[in-house]
Amino acid sequence: MVLRPIQIAAVSLLACVFSAMVLGAYVKAIGAGMACPEWGTCRDGLVFPMDSAGVAAEVLHRIAVTGIVAAGLVLLFIEFTRYRAERELILTTLGAAGLVGVQIALGAFTISSNLQPVVVTAHQAVAVLIFGVALVIALRIWRLPPEAAAAGAESRALSEPEGAESG
Repeated sequence: MVLRPIQIAAVSLLACVFSAMVLGAYVKAIGAGMACPEWGTCRDGLVFPMDSAGVAAEVLHRIAVTGIVAAGLVLLFIEFTRYRAERELILTTLGAAGLVGVQIALGAFTISSNLQPVVVTAHQAVAVLIFGVALVIALRIWRLPPEAAAAGAESRALSEPEGAESG
């Protein structure tokens, strides 16, 4: 079975969300929630000080989150360029992107609030919601027939003026 690019992007998104959740839980379980007390960097302006297991876990958590953003952007690009006719799928993915934005803000607030329980709980709750939406997206994509990409290309061609070249 050959996977289509949209399937690879969807599975990558789901895997990154799951990884970020597991790593976030691990960070919490080992009491390393403040191992990187600065947002954007870790400590003293360093991104990867790697001087403890807690820091390593927190950095890996942030890398997984970066993977979520990258996979989500790739998925949206594929949807907009090849599956434009799949409006419900695109709207669901845009909704997930909005949730990721909220989650990133909650992650920053988790650190700046010094791990206030209500903020940590909200951060985890939104993570579960994102995982659920990413799972729905992946299932929808898996059920898309290969012809759906051609339909997206046709709708794109119809919306372009005559003589315009797509690049």
